[in-house]
Amino acid sequence: MMRVTQNQLYDTLLTGIRNQLDIQARGNAQVSSGKRFQRPAQAALDYKTSLDIRSAQTGVQSSLKAINTASTRLNNSMSTLNSMQQLLVRAQTLAVQQSSGQIGASERQVAAVEVTRLRDQLLGFANQQLDGQSLFAGTAVNQNAFTLNTGTGVVSYSGNATDRTVAISSSQTVASNVRGDKTAFTQAFSAIQALNTALNTNNITGIQTALGQLNTAGNSMTDLTAEVGSRVHTLNLQQQSFEDMKFNLEKRLNDHEGVDIPATISQLQQASVAMQAAFSQVASLRSLTLVNFLR
Repeated sequence: MMRVTQNQLYDTLLTGIRNQLDIQARGNAQVSSGKRFQRPAQAALDYKTSLDIRSAQTGVQSSLKAINTASTRLNNSMSTLNSMQQLLVRAQTLAVQQSSGQIGASERQVAAVEVTRLRDQLLGFANQQLDGQSLFAGTAVNQNAFTLNTGTGVVSYSGNATDRTVAISSSQTVASNVRGDKTAFTQAFSAIQALNTALNTNNITGIQTALGQLNTAGNSMTDLTAEVGSRVHTLNLQQQSFEDMKFNLEKRLNDHEGVDIPATISQLQQASVAMQAAFSQVASLRSLTLVNFLR
C-alpha cells in the first residue's frame, strides 16, 4: 500500500486551491460580463457561433440603415409632392375663375401675378433638398433639379436619368428617390406656364385649355404621390421584417452567450467554502509539520 507523504498531501491541497481560484476568477468574469466566455480559448465552437450571429446582426443593421435612408428620402419626396399638388389645386381654382366671361383683362393680369408666384413656389418645391442634396435631380444631387429660363418663363429639368439606389441586402437594391423627369413634373410646369401666358394675353380659350392641362397634371401628380406612398409602404413592411430578425438574433445571442447568474453565484459560494476548507487543511498540515520538527 502506497503511503501518502505530507508533501504529496500539501501539493494536492495547493492544486485544489488553485482550481477553486480559477473557478472564482471565471465565475466573477461571467457575472460581471453576463457572458459564459470571453475568449476563443474558453469555448472555441461557441465563440465561432457567436461570431456568426454577430455577423448576421451586422448585416441586419446594415439593411435597416439602408431602409431608413430610402424611407427618409421617399417620405420627404412624398410630402413635397403633396405640397406641389396643393399649388396645382390653387392654379385650377384660378383658371376656373378667370375663364368666366365676366372677368376683364386687368383682373386677369392680377391673377397672372399670382400664377407667377405659384410657378416660383412650384419650382422651389421641385428643387427641394434633403441634407443639402437635391431630392429630384437623380444622382446629380449637388445641383438644382430644375432651372428657370427667366426670359421665356420655361422651367426645364436639369438633373440626370439615374436613380439613387441603396442596397437593402446583397441581392436587393431599391431606388430611394423620385426623379424630376417624371411626366407629372413636366405637365405641371407646362400647365402653369400655359395658364400664365393665357392670363397675360387675356385669352379665354387659352385659359380653358390650360385648365384641362392643369387637371391632367394634377391627376399625374396624384398618381406619382400614390406610387411613392406604395414604395414607402413596402419599405415599412421590410423594415418590420428586419426588426423581427434583429430581435430574434439578439435573443439567440443572449441565449447562447448568457450566463445563469444564480447558478454561477452558487458555484462561487461553493468554491469559496471549498477554498476555505483547503486553507484550513494547509494550516493544519503546516502546524503538524512544525510539531514534528520540534520533537
